[in-house]
Amino acid sequence: MRLNEANESLSMNRRSTLLKKVWIISVIAVLIISSLSACAAKKSEDKTAAEKEDISREAEEDAAHITVGVKGSEITIVKEGEPYIESGAYGIDDRTGAIKTYETSGKVNSQKPGEYTVEYKFKSGKGEKSIKRTVKVVKANEYKANTGGIPVLMYHFVYTDNDVPANLNSNYIKDTDLDAHLNYLKSEDYYFPSYKELRAYVDGKISLPEKSVILSFDDGQAGFLAYGIPLLEKHKIPATSFFIGVRDGEGVMRSNASRYLSYQSHSYDMHRAGGNIGHGGRISAMQMTEIRDDLKAAADLVANNEAFAYPFGDVTDDAREAVRQCEIDCAFTTEYGKVHPGMDFTILPRIRVQGTNSLEAFIGSL
Repeated sequence: MRLNEANESLSMNRRSTLLKKVWIISVIAVLIISSLSACAAKKSEDKTAAEKEDISREAEEDAAHITVGVKGSEITIVKEGEPYIESGAYGIDDRTGAIKTYETSGKVNSQKPGEYTVEYKFKSGKGEKSIKRTVKVVKANEYKANTGGIPVLMYHFVYTDNDVPANLNSNYIKDTDLDAHLNYLKSEDYYFPSYKELRAYVDGKISLPEKSVILSFDDGQAGFLAYGIPLLEKHKIPATSFFIGVRDGEGVMRSNASRYLSYQSHSYDMHRAGGNIGHGGRISAMQMTEIRDDLKAAADLVANNEAFAYPFGDVTDDAREAVRQCEIDCAFTTEYGKVHPGMDFTILPRIRVQGTNSLEAFIGSL
């Protein structure tokens, strides 16, 4: 009996020892697994942080290639009770060209005087960049409306004392003279409508401020790009470059992106000889469908169809029909004059700026 009890006691001791060993092994295993899990989690966290850092770096690098600007004045003036015209914005990636879509946020109540904010967000690659427009709704009895028409100024080329063209003519303006023009417009607090605002003005839907003007530069000439754009940026005055698509249009746009210069169509490939009316531009020898296809190609390049300047100012009925079918907001000739309500949006006039004229003559043309 005692022998059996001794054997049972020994067996119990062995089981107890075994259980302790199993418990110790289990604890060690749990500790090892926990340690391995912690290491794996740390590695995962480190990897995630590195990936996030890479994404952030790529986003910053992509954003650095984006230039954005609003169309028209950055401070939009609206008369109380009249509709707010959304002028939009533009974005250019210096690697890929015009950014064709963007997000718009913000609301404007034109029935209630006050200030509102509209924001535009552009994305390209992993980068994004935003710009804001301030909208001021002015009380109707305090709003000073334009009654004399809107001058759309037509400049061409810019030169400097150190870069004088061989065939200098009145289409060229010296950089110091352009600087004087811009300084006058800025000091006199001129308003710079967008083409959508101008179209609404032509259609009788809205008023525009008393001192309103639009600046346009034809042909995308190298001197304008080199010397004109810095002056626009200096004075913070928005302008348009009516450029020609087939003449490395995308390259010009990518290399000369600016917050104060939007690009519009001077045709894709119609700015050359081949016609038999006006200045002999080929547009007069083209069918309506050919003109329409050219306008669509140009609109695709600049990512909008807001404005078009007829090459050489030559206009035909087919060209005007193509403008209508492409739903272009404003089409400009070279006929001298201001834009007034009730005019035909397919044949709007402009004020040609002569580089040989005095500052006083320029002021008088406004």
